Amino acid sequence: MQQANLNALFDPKSIAIIGASPDDQKIGGRPLSYLQKYGYEGVIYPINPKYEEMNGLKCFPDIQAVKAEIDLAIIALPKSVVLDTFKKCVDQKVRSVIIFSAGFAEIDEEGKQLQDEISRLAKQNHVSVLGPNCLGMFNVSKGVYGTFSTIIEDEKPLLSNIGFVSQSGAFGSHVFTLARQHHIGFSYFVATGNECDVDVADCIQFLAQDPGTDVIACYIEGTKDGDKLIEALKLARKNGKPVIALKVGRTNVGMKAALSHTGSLVGADEVFDTVFKQYGVYRAETIEEFLDVTYAASKLPFQKGNKVAVFTVSGGVGIMLADQLSANGLTLPETPEPVKQKLREILPIAGVQNPIDTTAQISYMPTLLEDFMDSVLSSGEFDSTVIFLGFAGLKLDSLADRITTLKAMKERYKDIPQIVVTINSKESRKMFSDAGLCVIDDPSRAVTVSKALHFFANRAEPDHEETYLPVKEDVFGSSTLLTEYGSKRILKQYAIPITEEKLARTAEEAIQFATEIGYPIVLKGMSPQILHKTDKGLVVLNLIDREAVRIEFKKLQKIIEETDGAEFEGVLVQEMLRKDSVEMVVGSKKDPIFGQIVMVGMGGIYIELLKDVSMRKAPVSTTEAEKMIQELQASAILQSYRGKPPYDVEELSHLISQFSHFIVAHEEKLLEVDLNPVMVFEKGHGIKVADGLMTLEKQVIHS
Repeated sequence: MQQANLNALFDPKSIAIIGASPDDQKIGGRPLSYLQKYGYEGVIYPINPKYEEMNGLKCFPDIQAVKAEIDLAIIALPKSVVLDTFKKCVDQKVRSVIIFSAGFAEIDEEGKQLQDEISRLAKQNHVSVLGPNCLGMFNVSKGVYGTFSTIIEDEKPLLSNIGFVSQSGAFGSHVFTLARQHHIGFSYFVATGNECDVDVADCIQFLAQDPGTDVIACYIEGTKDGDKLIEALKLARKNGKPVIALKVGRTNVGMKAALSHTGSLVGADEVFDTVFKQYGVYRAETIEEFLDVTYAASKLPFQKGNKVAVFTVSGGVGIMLADQLSANGLTLPETPEPVKQKLREILPIAGVQNPIDTTAQISYMPTLLEDFMDSVLSSGEFDSTVIFLGFAGLKLDSLADRITTLKAMKERYKDIPQIVVTINSKESRKMFSDAGLCVIDDPSRAVTVSKALHFFANRAEPDHEETYLPVKEDVFGSSTLLTEYGSKRILKQYAIPITEEKLARTAEEAIQFATEIGYPIVLKGMSPQILHKTDKGLVVLNLIDREAVRIEFKKLQKIIEETDGAEFEGVLVQEMLRKDSVEMVVGSKKDPIFGQIVMVGMGGIYIELLKDVSMRKAPVSTTEAEKMIQELQASAILQSYRGKPPYDVEELSHLISQFSHFIVAHEEKLLEVDLNPVMVFEKGHGIKVADGLMTLEKQVIHS
């Protein structure tokens, strides 16, 4: 039902314009004008009680006077009559509605209540609603222009394979205008406004299934439903459609601004970053990068490896490209010796290393560029290429020959993306576009594009290996905070390896447990009210006999009993871990939008000092967990070096996966979990969780 109504919204066979006007300068007049001017082939029903005829069409006094099925109704009326008008659309079984009108949740509480009622009615009656407070949408291939924007009043939009969705109409208009200046078109343009029903995730999902869309670009301020957004991103990746996102709200100031603008939940930016990486979304930092990467992804194949061949008319630019490509994780392999020899035969003065300097002779030898490119790319040693042509884009008299060469190379080496760099005029951009070539004005921007294409080539779906844990009924009890003892006792039930330990209520019990575990031992004072045990002197290491245990037990008990509001739970008697190990931390936090997020980093104090952390939306497989570890700057510490054996990354990966499934299994109850430190021993000797804390939700409401 939802997909059918999204089809009715984005590809309607009939459109009613409520508040239509014959004046194409009015909000109700523009969509009518655009639909007629740009070739919409469906049925249009202008609705305005002041007219019997409008622009050669019969005009209706009311939506209820239309005795035909209506796929889409556009409401271009004052806020005060929108709700009643929408109710009439519902009664008429209209399948989708666009509401231009502003003054709803973005303004005040009264507006929010009106919007909430529209949302309720939309969901109850299965009507797809775009808006309110939105610029609308257009579908270029079908001539559907449900918008009042002036960005298309002078010129019909260009058609391409790029679908663009924006939570801001003004931002969308700005990007659209820049794109047109660069001769870039779209399949769809959607501005979602207040998102009372159809949101950015719905649009991504629709575009992921649209045969005319190969690339999805989106401007995002926030989302109310993290799981829905993830499902849409998964679908886009499954269908091989790259998603480029410009997500604002990195800073607290930006987050507040985004919240006031859209009413969406903005969420922690690092979690959005994590979700984007995990589900193959390229995150752009600037409008320029957003447009460049979107455009390149629509024109070029994704490079399978990171080996780049650079052709340049400038040795200096070649060096700069080499530096910047290398800094972005790409390599410039040396030109193979037989190829070098061939290049020297063609042009003795050429620079035949990589970057390959064709010199200014390229202007005087018509076949030089093709001969050089063909010789190098036919070697099979390169995955992509950047071709710097200086200001060739301004020399229209010779540009046609360059384009003919580049087009031939594109056809001959279909799997190798070719990024052309030259200064352009409006005419040269069109020439490159008509030839299906990707052209960028600046070498550094070409490097960013190359990095993005490599990112897309490696955004394969993760494996589906899963770790299944036994379901436990209620392992938490009524507490909202669990001590180390309580936390680890729960983890043990889920086969997560913890230190050997027992909780003693008396000194005699502590001595008995120490004897059973074996000296040396560790004592830790347990109180739910004292989280940081070390700060209060509640951890004693390396105790080697009965008397030391007795003395230290009493000291720990006294510290807790003398701390205001602290409850003495007991003293944890724990094995002393003496084997060589690396301390890591594995933890989780419940994000209000995306749910349980699992993380790994260096243990002890280093996680706070270095901020070296890798995160994922839980759950993750063991393979994905290993990727998380490899992303850490400190991951080299776990590897073999200077004769030392490597540490047990395999078991640490297994723990992260197990733990991620545990936190998802108890999504509602767990607020935050911190396993710190996790002791990682030498390879083959496993791991042990030496300390841990769980913070629980105060109240769990079961539906």
